[in-house]
Amino acid sequence: MGILNVTTDSFYDGAKYLDEEKAIQHAMQLINEGADIIDIGAESTRPGAEAISPEIEIERVEKIIKKLSKTIKTTSKECPSNPKISIDTYKSEVARKAIEAGADMINDIYALRFDNTMINVLKDFPETKIVLMHLQGTPENMQINPCYKNVINEIIDFFKERIDFCLSKGVSEKRIIIDPGIGFGKTFEHNQKIFRNIELFHCFKLPILLGASRKSFINQIYESKPQERLIGSLASSVVAFMRNIDIIRVHDVKEHKQLIESLSWMF
Repeated sequence: MGILNVTTDSFYDGAKYLDEEKAIQHAMQLINEGADIIDIGAESTRPGAEAISPEIEIERVEKIIKKLSKTIKTTSKECPSNPKISIDTYKSEVARKAIEAGADMINDIYALRFDNTMINVLKDFPETKIVLMHLQGTPENMQINPCYKNVINEIIDFFKERIDFCLSKGVSEKRIIIDPGIGFGKTFEHNQKIFRNIELFHCFKLPILLGASRKSFINQIYESKPQERLIGSLASSVVAFMRNIDIIRVHDVKEHKQLIESLSWMF
């Protein structure tokens, strides 16, 4: 999953791809480098980030998704992997417009807890997949003393409840992807426990997504700015590969693709 942020303040590439043409060019570059999914987000969810209105999100993503979807279809011979488009949002208005524009998946950091009508979008678009991510708090306050008695057990209990909710609303298991939410309401030690025990989330027999690319926990392993965290990001993908994680969400598709291909050959 390649990351395309069309935001003003994302921690790594904020304001870089606000221009529609630059966004499309970057998305196609990620696809050509090996991305199977392009995750497009218009609101930063970095620690301390403030929410923006659905109208601003829609203004930023709708045209890009329409054009990207059309570009993918017209270059299908060059994209044999049939790449998908994901909308990174927790707001139903944004998700609906994005799917109508061509998105195939919703990546919801609140796992359908923020917007009660998001479930209606999934009902109206029965082919759309949903990523349920674990988050304690909100992006604005999630890193203010996050606390768990047992972080792994609490995330597993969270997924049980969220999956049951989806099933009760008619969303089948084949549409669900789970994400333990590295860095979302977790300390360095919490993130470490997730990495060391991530295979336990296979108990749900659902695809697992890991998003660790260039995040701040790497700065606590070795002092670094986001631009200097490629090695730490690649290390997290080695863990993902060894633990049979299904999707890695990354900024640097080419390097991660080469890493996974090399590991696949060796093992």
